[in-house]
Amino acid sequence: ILRYQPGAGMKGAMAMEIIPKSRYPGDPQGQAFSGGVKAGYVVKSINGEDALTADFGKIMDLLDDEVADPRFSKSTALAIEKQGRMAEPAATPITVVYTEIPGYQGKFAALTQDGQDGYAR
Repeated sequence: ILRYQPGAGMKGAMAMEIIPKSRYPGDPQGQAFSGGVKAGYVVKSINGEDALTADFGKIMDLLDDEVADPRFSKSTALAIEKQGRMAEPAATPITVVYTEIPGYQGKFAALTQDGQDGYAR
């Protein structure tokens, strides 16, 4: 999953952009796709802990989801140092359960393969 979005009041996390294929068995960027997760699904639980109403920052910390782009790694490290974490990363292997919101019809960007960066909107 390339991008999550918080829900109302910064609670919960919705998958917004998902790599649309798995390049090889065990591909870390293709796990959500291989597991059937689609844009618009929300994180229901992480390792059995309810996440539907959890703080968005806590969910990202549990997933250890930080910007992977090296241009942002210093700013991410400084933010973590200054603000701290809301939670330590969940114990591995992580079990994340996603669910649909009945009747939700979002408009999600279709990702297309980009020869240089992988995938783009």
